Amino acid sequence: MNSKNENLKNEANSIFGSVHGRSKKKKIAIFHCGFIYNGGGERIVLEEAIGLKERGFDVEVYAPTLDSDKCYPQMVNKLGVKMFLPCFINELPFRNAIRMIVSSVLAPFFSYRFRSTDVFIGANQPGAWIAFCVAKILRKPYIVYLNQPNRIIYPRPVDLDYGWSTTVRDYQVLFRIFRLIKPIFAWLDNISIRSANAVLTNGNYIGGVIENVYSKTCLDVPAGSHSSPISELKIDQAYEGSILVSGKRIRKPYALITNRHDPQKRFDYVISALKIVLRTYQKAKLIIPGQFTDNTKELLRLTRKLGLRNKVVFLGPVSEQELQLLYQNAALYCYPSPEEDFGLGPIEAGGWGVPTVAWRHGGPTVTVEDGKTGLLAEPYEIPDFANKMLFLFKNKKKRSEMGKAAWKRTKEIFSWKNHIDALEETIKEIS
Repeated sequence: MNSKNENLKNEANSIFGSVHGRSKKKKIAIFHCGFIYNGGGERIVLEEAIGLKERGFDVEVYAPTLDSDKCYPQMVNKLGVKMFLPCFINELPFRNAIRMIVSSVLAPFFSYRFRSTDVFIGANQPGAWIAFCVAKILRKPYIVYLNQPNRIIYPRPVDLDYGWSTTVRDYQVLFRIFRLIKPIFAWLDNISIRSANAVLTNGNYIGGVIENVYSKTCLDVPAGSHSSPISELKIDQAYEGSILVSGKRIRKPYALITNRHDPQKRFDYVISALKIVLRTYQKAKLIIPGQFTDNTKELLRLTRKLGLRNKVVFLGPVSEQELQLLYQNAALYCYPSPEEDFGLGPIEAGGWGVPTVAWRHGGPTVTVEDGKTGLLAEPYEIPDFANKMLFLFKNKKKRSEMGKAAWKRTKEIFSWKNHIDALEETIKEIS
């Protein structure tokens, strides 16, 4: 009888112990600047939240501003992303800027809402500032994840040339306001990052820049990609046939760009390079999906001027499924953005076995292994970029080898699993 009771007791302890073990999983709150378009920074936060939830963490995602129709709707709705403040100003002009400013000012008052949270993650600004305020008041640890130094304080040359107004005009308003109080803003930015229990950065290129700016040791935790099963790759089928996307029939082979239509992304480099490619390879095309902006009008004018109306296809917004279909069937991926900090495009293409042509500068020097997973052109020599595109269009065997190498490297190095592993380890270390 005693033996039976002991067994029941042990079984009960085992059950309650496992339940108790699960209840010990941390509650995480991730703060980001906003979810108002499909961007790399937004994708990273959403993938982090999904990955941590799959490992048993209780995760909430907050931002000053949100437009779930324009920013990865399926992921945003699945996670139940919330705003810090009520959304009663949806019709006001510059509402995104207003929400960011007000949320930043009121950040200390949000702490009561998060009193049961164990660890905070501030993704870029003002996510880092809000995490700093709430964590310090509650005496909880927080992590900062940075894709770049704060660009209002430390703009790149390309940011000074173009600003942010062409895609989201609110950001230009923020830029002008905060430039007026730059010394104060810089101090708040600096203290919110330097005070973090850990600073994670998106790749070792930008990590070195961030360490230099903030004098804070950083951990290299690059963004990831989902590598498709090798059986689904179209590595040897990128030159024949066609696909149907958004009601348009697209014949192969084609080069692909998937960035936002910002002037800083410099699509004009690739459009001009395509003109050179077509002198010797008439089958080539360039496919550009994505929401139209004021800059799209300029690109369309350039396309007409160069006589490429039938060779450059602007698809407009596409679904996630259609985007993956475009990646899967591309002959090559083009990443023309100058001074890029990292860039998800090359590794998303690599996940489908597609090699990339990019500049030999910045983030692509991390994501593209020149001559093995893609080709890096001399910055910003359009004829050299065109030659690299032409090489991949015309050399099917070499393109296939590079595509397979890109898939392997993405799977082994730039996976979301690796990213979440590093994030989870950091959470455990600081809490």
